[in-house]
Amino acid sequence: MKCDITQLALQASLVLMLPCAFAAEGRHALIVGIGQYSEASQTTALPGVPKDMENARKMAYAMGIEDQNIVELRDTAATKQSIIRALQDLRTKVQQGDRVFIYYSGHGTRYGVGDRCVEGLQTYSSGPFTEADVLSEEDLAKFTHPISERADKLVTIVDACFSGGVLAGKTRSLSQDLGIRPKYNATRTECSVAVNERLTRSFVPAMSRLGASRENFVQIAAANYNEVSWDFPQFGGLATHSLAQCLLGEATDINRSGAVSLEEIRQCAQQKVDETMKPHARYGRFSSTLQIRGARNLVVTQAPPVSIVSVQPQPAVAEQSSKDLVSVSGTPNASSGSQRLESIKPDRQADQKLAAEATLRDVYEQRNGRLRLDVSAPKQLVIGKDPFEFSVRANADGYLYVVMLGSDGKSFYLLFPNKIDQDNRIKANTRYNFPRPGWSIKAGGPDGTNQILFVLSQSPRDASVFVPDDASGGGPFTYSVTDLDSRKRLIDFFIGRGVQGRNGSLAASLISVKEIP
Repeated sequence: MKCDITQLALQASLVLMLPCAFAAEGRHALIVGIGQYSEASQTTALPGVPKDMENARKMAYAMGIEDQNIVELRDTAATKQSIIRALQDLRTKVQQGDRVFIYYSGHGTRYGVGDRCVEGLQTYSSGPFTEADVLSEEDLAKFTHPISERADKLVTIVDACFSGGVLAGKTRSLSQDLGIRPKYNATRTECSVAVNERLTRSFVPAMSRLGASRENFVQIAAANYNEVSWDFPQFGGLATHSLAQCLLGEATDINRSGAVSLEEIRQCAQQKVDETMKPHARYGRFSSTLQIRGARNLVVTQAPPVSIVSVQPQPAVAEQSSKDLVSVSGTPNASSGSQRLESIKPDRQADQKLAAEATLRDVYEQRNGRLRLDVSAPKQLVIGKDPFEFSVRANADGYLYVVMLGSDGKSFYLLFPNKIDQDNRIKANTRYNFPRPGWSIKAGGPDGTNQILFVLSQSPRDASVFVPDDASGGGPFTYSVTDLDSRKRLIDFFIGRGVQGRNGSLAASLISVKEIP
């Protein structure tokens, strides 16, 4: 489907926007690092932890977290009780829709409980280290779950080892001779992990048992269940160092959606870890495998502002009847729009459509698992004959947005709200039918599949971020071409500068509607 906005001459100019600082209300961080353990604990020091703390703070800034909302616990301050107390304090601060970042750098450990082994983090102890000083995966889940019940997203990064099977005495001494150390402290050898033992070094299973939604939290771990994560004195934990570099701008937007997801950041960081560890392979020191669980496609940083295509429309009239029937047919500015599209970006049209589809999927992946949006719509329409009608029902009050990627892949359309029907507030547990009086949509081709994204947001969005007012085109529907800048703006509209309020949580549904002759 395409919106018919004919006889429109586009005069485009590029306006360069300079990068600016980004901070968001309702974002919090807890950063814990233990590099110097007490002598009585007989635990190897990790000299790179101060660098980890610096990198974690930089990542918090990139997530929009300001200094006054960052709590740090380091070395002697990072006892088990103080960490638990900080998590409880965080729970009281977090409001619905907030985002939380929790980071830990230090030793991991495993110990036996009955006939099973428990994984956890070694906290600071003034006396000999015992199992009572371990913050177990169950503890982590217990104290972070209440936070995840309020927060829109909870992001944790754990740079520690929960493994032991690959650590022998020779391994430990060699790694120290090389200046790098495994971030692992063994308590009972029978809980060392064999390479082929199917275990996980994650508190995600424990979180799931407590009923946490995987859309609401994500954990990044420095190593797999049977691997060692490494501490380098000069730049800190290798995983943290690599993740920070990638999160701060070195990661690639692989699917060209206009945003960089945590999975894309992980892939970037993994390459860095592998390259760094290559020279150490001769000594038996191998790369670890970064793990990510939960909302792996979460976008945590705001994309830098982009070049805005300012479009000056000539007077034009959308194809309408006396009843304001909007025929969804033709191409916006058929005479010059496609030419201008090709002059803006050299992408092949098929590739650009795939990228635009990835943009919609990336927005969809940001949904909150506690919010639900049920959509009823036809799966197939006959061109020139069938109207496009749909209904929605949500489990919460909010603001409804409907964005369509046309079957030709050339444009995004903001179908709702539109210039005729602007009140997009809906109530919970109420069925709404669309189109409403005054506007309608009919299948107009070309033959192909439309991708339609439905979003219920807890806060309204600023439509000027979707596309500038002078570039919205004629007719009832605001539209933009699907070049890279427009893809970035669509991401920004839903999860960046477009959010007009503290609570950016959203529900989403992404459907396909096929058009046939």
